[in-house]
Amino acid sequence: MSLNLAGLSTYTDEQKMDLVRASLLSGKTLSLISVQPDIKSSAAINILSSTAVWAAGACGFSAAGSTILTQRVLTVAAIKKNETICVDDLEAYYTQSKMKAGSYNEAIPFEQSYSEELAGQTSKFVEQLAWQGDTGGAGNMVLTDGFVKLIDAEGTVVTGTALAMDAANIIDAVDEMVAAIPEDVVDGEDLTLFMGTPEYRILAKAYRDANLYHYDGKEGADFEMFIAGTNIKVVAVGGLNGLARMFLCEASNLFAGTDLLNDAEQFKIFYSEDNDEVRIIQKMKIGFNMAFPARIVSN
Repeated sequence: MSLNLAGLSTYTDEQKMDLVRASLLSGKTLSLISVQPDIKSSAAINILSSTAVWAAGACGFSAAGSTILTQRVLTVAAIKKNETICVDDLEAYYTQSKMKAGSYNEAIPFEQSYSEELAGQTSKFVEQLAWQGDTGGAGNMVLTDGFVKLIDAEGTVVTGTALAMDAANIIDAVDEMVAAIPEDVVDGEDLTLFMGTPEYRILAKAYRDANLYHYDGKEGADFEMFIAGTNIKVVAVGGLNGLARMFLCEASNLFAGTDLLNDAEQFKIFYSEDNDEVRIIQKMKIGFNMAFPARIVSN
């Protein structure tokens, strides 16, 4: 990726205001699910389950039931982004007013704004990758498989509804998803219905139009709300935008793996004397999986 100045005119003292960074979709998914750090390549999600067999009290010892230890592998992909900026190219534009005197340009004059933009873009990328990642796909999403592909590949995932997520059907679709929750999951402490922001807005309007809502001062805040009469939180996540998909499960059942917890927040901006340019490096490791596919409801 290189610096593109085609959209600017040469310097005419246009303005002296700070650069305005683009408003970006903020990443939410990783703040809700389980994150497993310290993974260089792959690690196991260790799963313990047991069956309890009770019997009438009497003398003697008769063993029954079983405890099962299983694993699911959480594999991370090493990914990176490199960019170069020739600071000299900025001298002919309004950006010269932010540059230091002299011909040795060794820093970006808008580094703070650029860093904020870079962090925002990274947050958006990771959010989309978490759900839309597909190693058989195209573009940035080929770097690892996300939850949609992983969940769809599992034969034990519960099908909740086939109804469209439109204004006429979305309340019924959500109700069918809720009704399909397996019995051993129904009292989960972090049951979450993940859907895209457009579908969330359709659902919120449908509830409002049907008078099936209440306000407690927090309802709808940050695109989150509880389904009345349940312990289920509906959350809009940007990674599902445009897919017309929703997934209901315990948020802690979904896992993201990484090497360092704040890998995605780190990047290096430095001046390369050998190349007489500013270089930007971002590196991270990221991957996704689930512990219990049978505890997930999908449309």
